Amino acid sequence: MKLKEVTNEFQRSSSFHGVTIEASHLDIIELCELNDIPYHDNNTGEDKCNFDFEFYIPEKDVYFTVYDWKEYEPLRVDRCYTFHIGAKDKYSSLIAKKYLVNELEILYK
Repeated sequence: MKLKEVTNEFQRSSSFHGVTIEASHLDIIELCELNDIPYHDNNTGEDKCNFDFEFYIPEKDVYFTVYDWKEYEPLRVDRCYTFHIGAKDKYSSLIAKKYLVNELEILYK
């Protein structure tokens, strides 16, 4: 499976279902860059989230978002954070988490 950029507007609906992932924002940025996926970077700490990533897994037809939530300070490069995973339902969120964990493990090797 390969992550893709979200291209359809109807896929851009997601909610938080209690699924999170521990990661560095730099690792998630690297996943985006490896897959040519744009992301929203506003690492100022002035809003509810600093980073907002949108992904699509075509083989599973799963659209999901990954974002930090209410840190209210710029994310530091030397630590991991709890990122929320948003999707259409909890099952899709769990698929997204499993996929991200696998991809991040590959990055760490």
